[in-house]
Amino acid sequence: MLQGLLKAPSELYYPIRLKPTGENKLENLRKNGVNHIELRMFDLNPLRAEGLEVKDVLFAQLLMVWLICRPEEELSVRHQVHAVQNFKNAAHYDLKTVKIALPDGRICSAAQAAINIIDEMKNFFARIQIDVQEILDFQYQKFENADNRYAWIIRKQFQGGFVKNGVKLAKKRQDECVQK
Repeated sequence: MLQGLLKAPSELYYPIRLKPTGENKLENLRKNGVNHIELRMFDLNPLRAEGLEVKDVLFAQLLMVWLICRPEEELSVRHQVHAVQNFKNAAHYDLKTVKIALPDGRICSAAQAAINIIDEMKNFFARIQIDVQEILDFQYQKFENADNRYAWIIRKQFQGGFVKNGVKLAKKRQDECVQK
C-alpha cells in the first residue's frame, strides 16, 4: 500500500494537468513531452442544457493567448507550493474572503487576484473587437458580484432542497439533450 502517493497520474486532480501522447503515464510525459494541457478550473453551467456557457470557453481561449504572450517566469519550488495552496484556498466558497499569495509575495483575496488578471487582459486585448471585451466583462462580473457565479445562482434556487432539486434539474437537462 502506498502512503500519500498517487497510484496513477490520472489521480492528480489539480486545475491544470499536463497530458502526454498515449496513455497518461509519467514515463510517456518524460519520453514524449506534453501533448495537450487539460484545464479543469472552469465552471460547468448547470443553468444551460449544454452544461457550458460559450463565453466561458471563449474566455479560456483568451486566457491561453494572454498567458502565452506574457514574459516567461521562473517558478521556484516556493512558487509552486504557493500555487497549490492558492488552489486549495480558492476552492472555498466565498472568493472575496479567501486569501491567496501572489508570486511577488503580496496577499490578496482570490476575487481581487482574478479581477487584476482580467484587468490586465482587458488592456492586452484593448485593440481587439468588442466581443473580447464583452467576454472579459462577463468573467469580471463573476468576481465583482458573487451573485453572478453559477454556484451562487444554484444555491439560491435550490435552497432547502439541494439534492432533490439538483436531481430534478439533471433529469430535465437529460431530457432536453435526448429530445434534440
